Amino acid sequence: MSLPLLSFSSKALRPAVGFDAYHALYATGADVTRTDGAFHAEVRAYRFNRMLVFERRLAGVGHDRDVARVRRDGFDHLTLHLLLSGSLIAGAEGEERRLRPGEILVIDTSAPQRNRCDDTHTITVAVARDQIGTLIPDPRAFHGTVLSQRVAGVIADLMISFTHRVEALTPDTSDQFGPVLGMLLAAALKGTPPGAEAVAALGQPDGGRRRKVEAFIEAHLSDHGLDADAIAGGVGISRTVLYRCFAADGGVARFIQLRRLERIRNVLRRRGGAHPLAAIAHAHGFSSKQHLNRAFRSTFGRPPGQFRSMIEQLRRAKDPGDGRTQPLNDWLIELY
Repeated sequence: MSLPLLSFSSKALRPAVGFDAYHALYATGADVTRTDGAFHAEVRAYRFNRMLVFERRLAGVGHDRDVARVRRDGFDHLTLHLLLSGSLIAGAEGEERRLRPGEILVIDTSAPQRNRCDDTHTITVAVARDQIGTLIPDPRAFHGTVLSQRVAGVIADLMISFTHRVEALTPDTSDQFGPVLGMLLAAALKGTPPGAEAVAALGQPDGGRRRKVEAFIEAHLSDHGLDADAIAGGVGISRTVLYRCFAADGGVARFIQLRRLERIRNVLRRRGGAHPLAAIAHAHGFSSKQHLNRAFRSTFGRPPGQFRSMIEQLRRAKDPGDGRTQPLNDWLIELY
């Protein structure tokens, strides 16, 4: 059995109709906009085990994921964008740069991003975070990192082979490609400076301290005693500095709660995530199921049980009601 395939081409469609169709195709993953020049789009996508591979030829189009979009859809997977030819300006929001052919852009979808495509030919791999595992403890630190052709050559070869040899692959023979990609990416990132977002943060007062604090928080999110005193003592900074680092986030307590909620949301999105909400709440530092319900509803607009039911309904849905299937939406959900 060959790998599932999705294909799209705007060639046979009028420009306006073609763009609308492409916009609908990608509505799940990004806000799609027209840019200067004529529009065209050709896409071939393949579904691997907890990994998607796209080969795209695009012109006159951009993709945006701002803060509001990131919060709304809760994506948490990683993407690697290999530029084969053409003009691609992309990166962390506000820190975009023009890529050279052969370079690979690393994107964490839990952070804002933006790109503009002009006659680009790219291969993109979207991989579930758990496929990377502990190989890259803090992937978000590398959001917006561009790997040079010298550093990323082996990864690029693998990404290209995904598309060139896909006809010979089956779900069984390609089962471990995600972890293999993770090992190669971890090796390439060793000694590589953090991405644009992290570099910008390090250039600000307390930026280096904040990164240490965030790493400490991530490692202790399940601890019920995680508070300002525990963090200050664990990292070795004063509470005054700690509060200053997170003033823009509404305070360190609010940041901790948000990260716990985002982690719980990802748990609820995964297959086999039907654990009791009380157990999930306790495992992520909440005092009770009721505490989790209130916080989750306040942040995401619906209680966690309802959110989990919605995800399951999306998985089961074969037809959105207008006679058209939405396989890309289903495939993205499979990453969780």
